[in-house]
Formats: sequence, C-alpha cells, structure tokens
Amino acid sequence: MKRLLLVLGLLAAATAQAQPRQCLNFDRDWQFALGHAGDPARDFGCGTEYFTYLTKAASIHNIGPYSPAFDSRDWPAVNLPHDWVVDLPFAEEASHSHGYKTVGWKYPETSVGWYRKVFTIPAEDDGKHLSLRFDGIFRNANVWVNGFWLGTEPSGYATQVYDISEYLNYGAENVVAVRADASLEEGWFYEGGGIYRHVWLEKTAPVAVAPFGTFVYCSGDRVTVETTVRNDGCEAAEVSLRHTLLDASGAAVAHAETPLQGILPKAEALQEAVLQVQNPHHWSLKDPYLYTLRTEVLQEGTVIDSYDTVTGFREISFDPDKGFFLNGERVQILGVNQHQDHAGVGVAIPDALQVYRLKELKKLGVNAIRTSHNPATPEFLNACDSLGLLVMEENRLMGVNEEHVRLLGRMIRRDRNHPSIILWSVGNEEWGIEWDRKGTRIVQSMREYCHRLDPTRPATVATSSGPNIVEEADVAGYNYLVQNDIDGLRARYPQRKALGSEETTGCGTRGVYYPEPGRMRALNRGKDACDSSYNVIERGWKYYRERPWLAGLFYWTGFDYRGESNPLVFPATGSSFGILDYCGFPKDEAWYLKAWWTEEPVLHVFPHWNLQGHEGETVSLWVYSNCDEVELTVNGRRLGRKKMPSGGHLSWEAVYKPGKVKAVGYRKGRRVLTEEIQTTGPAAKVTINADRCAIKADGADVAVCTLRLLDGKGRPVPDACQQLQITVSGPVNILGVGNGDSAWKVPERPSDPKARSFTVPAFNGLAQVLLQSAGTAGKATLTVEGEGLEAAVLELNCR
Repeated sequence: MKRLLLVLGLLAAATAQAQPRQCLNFDRDWQFALGHAGDPARDFGCGTEYFTYLTKAASIHNIGPYSPAFDSRDWPAVNLPHDWVVDLPFAEEASHSHGYKTVGWKYPETSVGWYRKVFTIPAEDDGKHLSLRFDGIFRNANVWVNGFWLGTEPSGYATQVYDISEYLNYGAENVVAVRADASLEEGWFYEGGGIYRHVWLEKTAPVAVAPFGTFVYCSGDRVTVETTVRNDGCEAAEVSLRHTLLDASGAAVAHAETPLQGILPKAEALQEAVLQVQNPHHWSLKDPYLYTLRTEVLQEGTVIDSYDTVTGFREISFDPDKGFFLNGERVQILGVNQHQDHAGVGVAIPDALQVYRLKELKKLGVNAIRTSHNPATPEFLNACDSLGLLVMEENRLMGVNEEHVRLLGRMIRRDRNHPSIILWSVGNEEWGIEWDRKGTRIVQSMREYCHRLDPTRPATVATSSGPNIVEEADVAGYNYLVQNDIDGLRARYPQRKALGSEETTGCGTRGVYYPEPGRMRALNRGKDACDSSYNVIERGWKYYRERPWLAGLFYWTGFDYRGESNPLVFPATGSSFGILDYCGFPKDEAWYLKAWWTEEPVLHVFPHWNLQGHEGETVSLWVYSNCDEVELTVNGRRLGRKKMPSGGHLSWEAVYKPGKVKAVGYRKGRRVLTEEIQTTGPAAKVTINADRCAIKADGADVAVCTLRLLDGKGRPVPDACQQLQITVSGPVNILGVGNGDSAWKVPERPSDPKARSFTVPAFNGLAQVLLQSAGTAGKATLTVEGEGLEAAVLELNCR
C-alpha cells in the first residue's frame, strides 16, 4: 500500500509539473478615458513632452497615463472587451462608412482612448517569462508597462504579444497603459475603437513553446507537428519535446518524443515530429470532432512547459469541375459574409454572443462564414470549430513588403490549427489592381507566402470584376453576378477553381414595405435596382446551385452591420443587406434561405397584414416555402393553389383590407403546414425570451433576451414601436440594447455600467437586451414595462 501511495504521489507531482504555463484572462478592472488626437496637452501630456519621451525608458519626464505616478482615480472603470465608439453620438457630417458615429479625424476629442490597469505580480514569478497578449485593439495602439514603451501596432486586427518580464515589479504593483487612436479608418465599415478583443497575461518558463508556436495537420493516419520553441533566457538550453494527442474524451491516442539540441539564448528553434493515429476521427459539419495536442518541453527530464493546441483533422480539396470536397464528399458552400459588430456592444462582442450569432445563422442552413474583411476574433473561430462551420478567413492589408507579410503571417500562424478554416483570402476588391498585371503579381507572391506558412490550405482573393487579380489565386473569388462574367471566365479558364465570395441578398429593413418620407429605411422585397421584377437572393442561389463547378457562395451579409448604409445616407446609420438584422432578428429573406438550405418544412407569408393607410390598394403577397404547393386565402377568399418552383417563390395579388391571410402548404398532396397573418390590435403586452435560462457567474457570460410586443389576443404586432423601460435586479448588468432598426439614433447602453434601468424603443414589434453576468452567483430578474402594456418578468440564474 505504501508503494502504491508513493507511485500515486509521484504521478500527482508529475501532473502538477506538466502544467507550468499559466494563461490568465486580463480583461477585468481597467480604467478608461478619452484623450485627444490633436492636442498633446489634452491627451494627458504636457506640451510636446509626451511625444518627445515616447521611447525614453521610464523617463522622469513620463507624466502621462503611461506613468505609474499618473492619477487616474477619476477615470471610470471598464471591463474588456470594450468599444468606446458605441457611446458616441451620431452626426450627419460624420463618416458614412462608420455609420455616422462622431469618430475619426474630424473629431480629435473623441478619437483617442486611453486604458490603464494596475496589477500585482507575485514575488515568486521572478525568473519566469511573462508576456501580455492583446488579441485586437482598434487602432494604432501604443502600449506601456511601468512607463516603459513596449511598441505600437497600426492595424486594428493584428494580435500583439509583448515581453514584459524585465519591466515588472515582482511582489508589488505594476501599471499597463494603452493608447488607441481611431482617427483613421482601416476599413470602409464600422470598426469601433478600443481594446475590443481579449487580453491575456501569460507566464511560462524562460524556455517554452513560442506564442502560436505549434502547427498540427493530418494526412491519412499521419499527424505532423511543427513546434517552435523559444529561449527567452540568457543561457543556452538543451531540451526535448513530448507530444501527446488527446481525443475528445481526454484519452491519449498517440505519442512522440524528440530531442531539441542547443537553443541559444534569445533564439528560436523549430522541431518536426510525426505521430501515427489509427483511423483518426474526422472533423465535419455534422460531427465537428476536436482533438487536443499537448506539447511538453522537458529539461533534464522535468516538464518546464506544457502547451495545448486544440485542432481537428479533415481533408479538404477544391476541384475545377466539382467544387469543394470535405473528407472526400462534395459539400456546397452555403455561406454569408460577416463583419464583427452587434447592437449594444459594437465590435466588442462577448464570447457568448459570438456563439449566439453563429447559431442563428446555422438555423437558416448556413454552413460557411467569410470574415469580411479582416482576421477574425479567436473566440469566433473557436465557435466555428465547435459548431461545425467552414471559414474563409480574410487578410486586411494587401501587398508583399515587410508590413504586409508580417500581418499575413500573424493571421496564418495564429489560426492555422482551426479545422474550420478552409481558405486564406489575401484581399478583397482592390480596384486599382484588379485589371492590372500588378494585381496578378501581388496575388502570386502572397499565395506563395500562404503556402510557406501553411501548405495545407489554398489561397483565394475576391474580385469585384477585374480578371487579372484572380489569375494566380488557388481559388478565384467572384463578387456579384452582375459585376463578373463568371460563365465567360469559365469558358476561358476551364481548369480554374472558383466560388462566389460575395452575392447580394437585396434585403431591406425588417418589416418595412412602403416608403417612409424622411426616415431613410430600405424596403423589403428583394428587388434588383436594375430589374425591379427580379428577386435578387433567388437569382444568386439558382445560379450557383446550377453550376457544380462553383464551390458555392457567400451572401452579403449574414447580419446587418453599422456603417455603409448604401444606397441610403443619413439618417440611415447601418447597412440593410443582412439576412438577419443588427440584433439577429430574421428578415423575410431568412425564410427563403431556410426553405432551400434546410430540410425543415418552411412556410412564410409576407408582408404582414397591418398595412393601415393602404386600404383598397393592391398588395403583392409573397410566399417562401419548400412545400410542393401552396394555397392562399385572403379574408376568406381563395386566391388559388400554386406549385412552388424549385429555388423560387410564389406570389398573389390581393386588395388590402384588414383581416386575415392564410397559407396552406402541401407535400405529395397532403397538407403539412399552415401559416396565418392577421391584422392585429395595438400592442397590449410584452414577452421576454432568453436564449438561456442560466449563465456563468464569471462577470463575462451573456444572455440574449428578445422582447416581443403582442396584442390583447396574444398575436405579435409587426408594426409596434413603443418605448420600453427595462429594469434589472440581482447579479447582472445591462450590457446593451438594440432593435434592428437601420436608422437607430439613441444610446445603446447606460452610461453607468452598473445602472439598474434603461430604455429601449421597440422596432416593428421587437427589441433586444443583452444581460451580462456581474461576477457573483444568484438569481437575477429582468422586468420590461411600457405605457399601456402588461409587464413581463424574466428570471435568470447566474451560477
């Protein structure tokens, strides 16, 4: 028994040794204040000294927020991720691209944000290697620790890792400061401002796996592991690597151990190992199976570092005649383009909201996402891995010089272990070079950089119409049928692999079918500006499904997003091309995709029948459905039974009169679905539906709450726009609100993050509240009231 206890004790000690690396979330307890982009003194400096002593190591002249002596007691507290632009007002003269928010070079007083955090490092950490990792700061970020300037990152989409070991006060307080300058736009869409992705404090031994230092890929039963080990110490080191592949249950299924000879101080070494796995469980859309590779660094038999890489194994290929294959089976890409922003939070999307958004898209049959037009947040990619979604990840800056290659390399090295990623996109709609041989040469070079960093995936580029830029891409990306002669290009280049990187939906503002003078909201109906009789989303789907040599398409867009309200201008503040609106509420065209992209029976009639003011007018009633036939009755009068064209829609003409519209769907002659839309009474009550009844009491988890207005008979009121008062109690905070209105103008969240009440206007019968855990366990409640409305109460468990 003593021998057994000794063995168990040694095993426990070995297990403890095998986890020397700590990766600590660094999101909480920051402070924030606006600086000034045009006046050093108002940017918390003194005259020009801030700029003069930017790189002076902990100079006595450091008097700004980067100095430990700076007094920031009056700065409000914030937790990350954080987007300060959410709280700024709108203005007609502001940037159309960024949704008319008062940020950018015209507004120097609101375009710089400062962040500070005081933290303590234990004395026992002296001798370890410590680093800070920022997953994304928009934009042009400078970072300091204890007054030492660490560096700058111009791009708002690049992960930044800074070594802070030598600058720390061990066993005492330390200060990190970040200055983000959003004066210039990096894209032509809403990008927010601030530390809008997670921050991590990582502690390792001096010799450890480098950040994003593993690359794991599988071919047959052979798993190749490329590992970069970095020696941040000041002495040479002799180490070995031990790799253990764990299946989804945590069981070890393969091992390999290799020596790594003599890593010089402040140097890196690359080691390759091969593991044999019998019948690896493939990652797929229906079965997104994930493995974990545990890489241990051993020195004299002792584990000094342990680094886990979550990945999945699958085989992908593109064929010029048959499209895309996953694990040997043809899969049609049914995709959408996505920007990273959401009502109430801007670009600072919490992890739980990332998952919510992807699940709403999956309900429609979406199986792929294009990250338009920049590298994604890591947690977004994690969600795609676990949910079974394909990803085309896109590079932000196109070119072949050091800065371009640096950013491209950061994206690929960080994300190449995600099984969801099937394509690297090196650029989008670079009009100046699409029709020029320069574009051909640039893409050719960028493609080769992609192959050097990751030989397992092809590279693509998206063209708006120019043929030269796609000539040297592994897979050509075509943006819009009306702009590219895709059939003509197929005839000229029959061996070209291709897909639709963007195709328009033709969507408008949810529930809006008639012009609203002065309101600037796009109308729904899916009409093409060039041909008002053509249903646009239908045109795109029919085209791509009929051409198997095209791998599929990505619609523009999955969700509405702020900015780029084309073809509208202020007071429109957001795009209306989303299949789902800015909150994720479905528009009519969502039902079109669900009908043809899923097996679930679908029957959807529109417009709604609350068309007051249009009595006596002829209304075109449309039906999206995957039933064989649909029969329509309006106010008791049968308008006929029609056969549903494959991939199409049905329509009937009727004179509007308040009452009821009834649709009946048939399959193989049998009635399978019935949908009714009725003229409702005024809104009389509100209901609350949360995506989950319990959230983690971690101060970060989020519940997405849908507020729906009903009339006295319990029917949804599709044109109700009452003001709603929301009140919370218990361990939650109001993170943000929205309603999907593309002309939103009012505040999206309380000025005090701990406020217990707020207001949100409903828009066409709906509104949304994001509740975030306050960090303690207990029962929380959300109460929603409105004038003339029966109130609703939701209970939420935080645990």
